[in-house]
Amino acid sequence: MARISELLPEIVSFCDEVAAGRREEALKKLPALSGGLDGDEARLLRALKRLLDSVEEREAKLTDLIAELAALRADQESRAEKLTRENSDLRDGLHGGFKQAAALTNNPAMRLVFKQASRIASVAVPVLITGETGTGKGLVAKYIHYNGSRAKFPLVSLNCAAIPASLLESELFGIEKGVASGVNERLGHFESASSGTLFLDEIGDMPLESQAKILKAIESNSVTRVGGRKPLPVDTRLISATHRDLEASCAKGEFRQDLFYRLKVIQIHIPPLRERRGDIIPLAEHFLRAAAKRYGLASPAFAPESLRLLEGYAWPGNVRELEHEVDRAVLLAAGPLIQPGDLSRRLADSQPVPRRATGTAPLPRLSESGAESRAGNLAEKLRSHPDLLQNIAQRMAIYSFKAAPFETAPAGEPRTAAVAEPVEPSLLEVERKLVQRALKACEGNKTHAAKRLGLSREGLRKKLKRLGLA
Repeated sequence: MARISELLPEIVSFCDEVAAGRREEALKKLPALSGGLDGDEARLLRALKRLLDSVEEREAKLTDLIAELAALRADQESRAEKLTRENSDLRDGLHGGFKQAAALTNNPAMRLVFKQASRIASVAVPVLITGETGTGKGLVAKYIHYNGSRAKFPLVSLNCAAIPASLLESELFGIEKGVASGVNERLGHFESASSGTLFLDEIGDMPLESQAKILKAIESNSVTRVGGRKPLPVDTRLISATHRDLEASCAKGEFRQDLFYRLKVIQIHIPPLRERRGDIIPLAEHFLRAAAKRYGLASPAFAPESLRLLEGYAWPGNVRELEHEVDRAVLLAAGPLIQPGDLSRRLADSQPVPRRATGTAPLPRLSESGAESRAGNLAEKLRSHPDLLQNIAQRMAIYSFKAAPFETAPAGEPRTAAVAEPVEPSLLEVERKLVQRALKACEGNKTHAAKRLGLSREGLRKKLKRLGLA
């Protein structure tokens, strides 16, 4: 053991070289340690050699591992770049696809819808989209998102009618870890859509207790998770949609009026398909090509009689029903032409919807928030019912004719009523007479008259001022 103590400086020097990774220098130290060793000293020397071999083996493995990691990193970077390109291409495709959707319509009302959507796409204000089920409210919401400045960020959708009231709050605002046994932290839709857009479909079906929390989130631009105490800031653009008459729901106490006015800073109404019949054939042919591509089939064409059936049907389910009907026809068609027999029986059994000789589909209105609502706007109501307006005009023309003064006839000839052509009153005149009639029926009580006209008292006050009746 005396020999080992003498070689201790050399052993320490050897270990330092091994620790520093200098294998060649460590090998040079071994001959100096090997001279005249036996017994325990020899075993120590063999242990030192094994140590050196082990370090060398580990360094070789480490070198290989570093090379593998470098290759893996390069592969991941390549995949990330590819995903970025694909994501960009998909977004460009979505952007182009929604532009194509705008090009599929020749209807003035729908062209105005897409024009309005383009104007507000980059403005982060709440938008309320109204219209019957299946008219394409979700499509317009996507058009707004992908044509605006938030297109690079998420569009998160939630159907408020499909989520139970007990789960809606956690879906919207998220949940903290440990609220209940086995519950992990989860982001809500508001947080998931941060910097992007949150689309709340069928918001008219949202429970009242959830409406209050939505209102608070909109006003404060923050959310508090279920079980959380600290509000979390969010930057989320809100687009909502409903097929319900929210103003009527407010009157019944089923929807919060303050939330209604918060949601409809901008309001876009989509007319039903039956009021834009010129869009039926272009949409049907678009769905035809899309279905054929989706199912890997040769794209057929519509027979003339099939086109007449499609155009003559009322489409209560609107664009969604038309799309499903075309999908069915593509799958069932026996030849290159879709014949009437390939369509649903209800199309042949239904009475054709006649085209209007006069009048056009009602134009949607880009509404702004205020005391006067769209449903209460008499002019908007009359625009959306051209037949009613024509009927009112004819009746008023008859009354004007009956009340016409007698013309002065030459001596000896009877005095007769003037037979001048009745003049159709302007929309403003019709509106003024309707307001006057409501005030007279309510004996001048403006509160009752406003309710009779479907207006708020403030809305009636503004209307009286505009009509010169104040």
